[in-house]
Amino acid sequence: MQFARPLLGAATASVLLLSGCSLFPSGETTPQPTNSEVAPTPTESAAEGEGTFAVPSDCLTILPKAQVDSYASENIILLAGPGGVYGGELVPDPTPEMLEGGISCYFGYDNDDPNQIQIYSVVSAAPVSATNRDSIAETLLGQGLNEGTNAAGYSTFSILGDTDANVPAMFNVISDDSWISVISVFGGEAFFEENVAIAELVRDQVYN
Repeated sequence: MQFARPLLGAATASVLLLSGCSLFPSGETTPQPTNSEVAPTPTESAAEGEGTFAVPSDCLTILPKAQVDSYASENIILLAGPGGVYGGELVPDPTPEMLEGGISCYFGYDNDDPNQIQIYSVVSAAPVSATNRDSIAETLLGQGLNEGTNAAGYSTFSILGDTDANVPAMFNVISDDSWISVISVFGGEAFFEENVAIAELVRDQVYN
């Protein structure tokens, strides 16, 4: 299902450099929003009937077409990551999800000047096993994220965020075989709720 989110025009979006995991360059103030390569081997999902998890080969299928079209209607496009307008050239450092064999996809507003690209969110999916699950969870807790459990019984690590304080809304879901994360440039309840919904859309895409 497409998530109906608050409108955010390009004029109010934060102007950021694509800089790996850092969404907010040091010393830069973000304007207030108007509102709210090698294919991995698939692993069997622990959840009954959920199917088989596989990391997408590129970012073109990490979200359903309806959501991609919804983004496009607000001029939000796939900027970076495999299949993006700029591929990996503007992402010099791998994200934590990429280091675990996953994929990270940067959505936002394009600009004639690549140094003034406006990022909206980063959507990622990575494989999880008994080998790396605990270390991923420990890293997220070390970042000050709040641990919880969603309706499906999966572990979540999240923070509501605060746009005024340059703290992005973050939502991570970790199951026995997958790690899905969504990070918004902006913080606050509306953007956090969108992250939760986007994570569910990603989950539908990466299991078959």
